[in-house]
Amino acid sequence: MRFSVVVAAFNAEDTLGGAVRSVLVQPGSDFEVIVSDDGSTDGTLALARQLAAEDARVRVITAPNGGCSAARNRGFAAVTGEFGVLLDSDDELAPNYFDAMRAFIDERPGFDIYSTNGTRRFSDGTEEPWFSGSAYATETSWTLSDLIPADRIFVMAAIRRMLWERVGGCRTDLRYAEDYDFWLRSLAVGAKNIYRPDRLGVAVSRARSKSKNRIPHAQAQIRIFTDLRDRPELSDTQRALCTRKIAELHTRIERVELETRLQAGDTRGARRAYLGVRSAYLSRPMYFAGLALMLLSPRLYVRAFSARDARRAGS
Repeated sequence: MRFSVVVAAFNAEDTLGGAVRSVLVQPGSDFEVIVSDDGSTDGTLALARQLAAEDARVRVITAPNGGCSAARNRGFAAVTGEFGVLLDSDDELAPNYFDAMRAFIDERPGFDIYSTNGTRRFSDGTEEPWFSGSAYATETSWTLSDLIPADRIFVMAAIRRMLWERVGGCRTDLRYAEDYDFWLRSLAVGAKNIYRPDRLGVAVSRARSKSKNRIPHAQAQIRIFTDLRDRPELSDTQRALCTRKIAELHTRIERVELETRLQAGDTRGARRAYLGVRSAYLSRPMYFAGLALMLLSPRLYVRAFSARDARRAGS
C-alpha cells in the first residue's frame, strides 16, 4: 500500500461522501481510505460504514469526540501505506492526485513531505489558487526558516508514515493550526520537504470554517511559535524569526479587534489604528487599497470589505 488517506470526520454527513469518493475515483489500487469518526451525533458514522460496505478500500474507526487532532492521530495509527494524506471531510482530492504524486515521489525520492498547491473554493463557486505569487510557481524545497513567516504547505501533502510516528502526529492541545504546527515540528527535527506547483486538492472555504475564527486562530499560533522558539534544534536566526512572527500575530489580533469595532459602528481612532496594523496584512495591495478607503471614510472601508467577505461566504 503506497497511500493511506485519513479523513477526520465530525458531523459531516452532508460532505463526507464527496470527500471519500474523490479518493475512490482515482486510478490505481495502491491506496486506502480511513474515515476517523470523531464521535459524530448525526449520520456521519452510518454513511462512513455504508461507504466501507460498498468499497473494501474504505475502513472506518470511531471514538468519542476528541477534536480534529485526536481523530487524525487515530486515523494515522491505522495507516498501512508508506505515505499518509490528510483530507478534511468537506474537501476533495483532485482527480489526478495519486498519478501526479506517484510520479513526483518517483522522480524526487528521499523526501519526507511531498507538498503541492491546491485550489480554494468559495461558497459562491469561485475558485483561486491556495498559494499565489512567483514563489509558488516553481518546484522548491521549503525549510523551517521558510515556514516560520508563513505556512507554505497545503494540508493535502503526502506525509511519510515514519515521519508522522517520529514526530508524534498532531498536538491534541491545539484546536487551530494543527497541521501548521506539525509541519514546523517536522522540519525542526530534520524532515525534508519538496514542493511542486500542481493544484492537487480542493479546500472549501466556508463561512463557519474554524479558520474564520481569527482571534483564537492567532492565539493558537502564538502558542505554537512560543513553543517552537524554545526548541534546542533552532538557530538564533530561526528564534528571531519566531519572535517576529509572534509580534505579527499580536498585531493580527489588533487588526481583527479594529475591524470588529468598525463593523459595530465605532470609528474612533480608526485611521491611526489602521496604520498600526500594517504587518497583519500579508498582501501589500490589499493593505493600501484599504488605506485609501480608510482615509476617505472608515465607514466606506467597512462597507467595501464586508461586501467582499459576504460574497465569498455566499451570504
